[in-house]
Amino acid sequence: MQILEMLIKTVDAHYDSKHQIQCYYLSCSLLNIARGTCNLMIVNEKNNFKNKITIKYERAVMSGSIVVNDDYFNSLQSHFSLKNERPARLELIIKDKLNINKNGVLFLQKELTSEIIEYKFFIPLL
Repeated sequence: MQILEMLIKTVDAHYDSKHQIQCYYLSCSLLNIARGTCNLMIVNEKNNFKNKITIKYERAVMSGSIVVNDDYFNSLQSHFSLKNERPARLELIIKDKLNINKNGVLFLQKELTSEIIEYKFFIPLL
């Protein structure tokens, strides 16, 4: 098991009329992996997505999806709209252990897709 810590830099709301998918796209910078970035799609329970993350082999560039319950999904826009000096934070607990050295550099032999076991949002209010 591995924890990925990240700061949420930007959030965009998207709607796809063809597939009837409403989601939020998050662009994040990783805190515990050097020069790492992550793009996540947050969707509600009605969608056919899974909690997973893919980490590219060449660099610490990640992309994935998180499925949240409908009530929380509906509250996210108001949470993300709050302006605060501190950025929101996100922690992902993934199934696979990553090889990270003491300087935070990630080493992979090939591209990895891992299940997101748990996630935590930290959104500043004051």
